[in-house]
Amino acid sequence: MSMKRRTLPVLLERDFRKMAATEGATVEIECVSAPDPEGRFSGEWLFHVVNASGERFMLVTALARERIVSSPIGMFGLAFGKLNLDHLDVPSVVGDVRRSMRSRPGGSDPLDG
Repeated sequence: MSMKRRTLPVLLERDFRKMAATEGATVEIECVSAPDPEGRFSGEWLFHVVNASGERFMLVTALARERIVSSPIGMFGLAFGKLNLDHLDVPSVVGDVRRSMRSRPGGSDPLDG
């Protein structure tokens, strides 16, 4: 993958989860590689959170690399298990971004305080 997105502010998973759970924040999913039915529908997606002020942050790994989700199982695990999204809208065309998903209280990674 040669796409560079590091010009965006980035967040590690725990901070991403906290921001996603704040009032007015939404989660976005961007397709960076289209799913392939021959490859068990594997593709590549990036998660972003947009805070109430409209600032957009990308989810990254501990090494500050893009956290790319490449399987349906990974997508469901992150979307519903970790972020506890109210719905999942997955783009399937490269460059498409799906917006307006909200993180609900709960999930497997409860927030402190």
